[in-house]
Amino acid sequence: MKKIIGCLLMLLLAISLFSCTSKQKEEIHIFYTSDVHCGIEDNVTAAGLKAMVDEAKQEYKNVLLIDSGDYLQGGSFGSLSRGQSIIELMNLLNYDVATFGNHEFDYGMSQLKSLMNQANFDFVASNVLYNGSKESVFEGVPEYIIKDFNGTKIGFIGVITPETLVSSTPAFFMENNQYVYDFYGDKSGDKLANQVQKVVDELRDQKVDYIVALTHLGSTNIYAPLDSITLISKTKGIDVVIDGHSHSVVYGDLYPNLEGEDVLLSSVGTKLENVGHLIIEKDGTISNVLISEYDKQDENVLKYVEDVKKNNEDILSEHICDVDFDLSIVDENGIRLVRSRETNIGDFVCDAFRIVLDSDIGVSNGGGIRSNIPQGEVTYKSLYNVAPFDNKAVKIRATGKQIVDYLEFGSHLTESTYRYEDNAYGEFGSFIQVSGLKYTINTGIESTVEFDESGMLKTLGENRRVEDVQVLVDGEYQPIDLDKYYTIASSDYVLLASGDGNTIFNDCELVLDSGKLLPEVFKDYIALNGSILDIYKEIDNRIIIK
Repeated sequence: MKKIIGCLLMLLLAISLFSCTSKQKEEIHIFYTSDVHCGIEDNVTAAGLKAMVDEAKQEYKNVLLIDSGDYLQGGSFGSLSRGQSIIELMNLLNYDVATFGNHEFDYGMSQLKSLMNQANFDFVASNVLYNGSKESVFEGVPEYIIKDFNGTKIGFIGVITPETLVSSTPAFFMENNQYVYDFYGDKSGDKLANQVQKVVDELRDQKVDYIVALTHLGSTNIYAPLDSITLISKTKGIDVVIDGHSHSVVYGDLYPNLEGEDVLLSSVGTKLENVGHLIIEKDGTISNVLISEYDKQDENVLKYVEDVKKNNEDILSEHICDVDFDLSIVDENGIRLVRSRETNIGDFVCDAFRIVLDSDIGVSNGGGIRSNIPQGEVTYKSLYNVAPFDNKAVKIRATGKQIVDYLEFGSHLTESTYRYEDNAYGEFGSFIQVSGLKYTINTGIESTVEFDESGMLKTLGENRRVEDVQVLVDGEYQPIDLDKYYTIASSDYVLLASGDGNTIFNDCELVLDSGKLLPEVFKDYIALNGSILDIYKEIDNRIIIK
């Protein structure tokens, strides 16, 4: 029934799919993006995307543009307007359908609702349950939408990662300290798969010809069993999965569904590294390509981007200092380190927290450090891109035991190697970069950290991977005292909002709410020293992996 075909288009890498029994009168072309994270001037660029899709519309009658999430957050272009400039840009690009990534919620529910009301495109989300007493932000958002192309019907469903509850700000999904949103997460993946299957069955009952799932789940093992590959294996009736969240580049691999039928899975990476192009031919054959370069640029988009940048220029162009080395979240091959290893930018960020807020210890979740500071001029934009969130810097008081428990929580996925082929490996968004601390992670010990179905920390278990925890006292490191209280500085996401599912600090005393955005803390720290110190040319060996 299915046969492999090949397709080559523009400057791209291509993959094949299969021939379906459905036939239609005209070709259907679906362009797709994911995890753009405000990288609208990177790689293909937003102006290139607009020119590409418009050129396709001149040649073909049936053309759509869709997105699998994480478009609102990730850089100053979107963050300074709390997402509004991105929605305006997506309207200009004429997006048709989008689902939600976990970072769509970073500005809070009321802002997200406002942005949704401004959007000229449709949102879809199939796995949302709300049991609160107010109005859900998803009120009016359908589980699916059907696009009819001269009699050929394509159903689009959206699937949000259940990790959203902890990877965005958990408090946003609560009322009276209780979760009122549920994204159908559990430890087996069955709850999510059953909900998606219900929606797929409803679509099939409406005699759609194809079903395309816009998933923000991720396709690497770290996200299993709530990943896109597991979802495919536990469902039937989906033809294509357009995935996001893990920033993976998947050219169009075939995975068997519940009945052994092949399903195409594709993912375009991040920051417009690729634009996907799904083609449904007249004979029902589906092919898929990823476009990594495009030399045309839409003038209207270029003008809009320049106008936004000009409005932001006074803030972002402020000169902070110059630096003659890179502070980086990746290694020399571009493999992300900051969620599994100590980095020089992690040392810098945590030192800034500790010193500016006058605390014993500074910490940062690796997932909260979003960008490099490249050598050369450091502007406020450079600092903003490192932490492009609305988070404020705070200080709490916690016991040595709580701190050691927190390190254990943050180390539970760490592996002896940090890369597998061309992808980062053993990552966790709450891997802990530190200041005023040193610790060792013994990866030979199996972690017994467990989470509940909402993704919140349940228990640390008996096994302990974290060893030899030392705290800096009067310029010297000494073993941490489990019974002593220490002050810790970080973002409110990490210390107050149960970020990444960490509940260890929930009852700790709040010593200081600085009210400062994180880039302001970095700026203040640089001002204390006159520049970024040369000590950050190398890591400080604060975290030992064995």
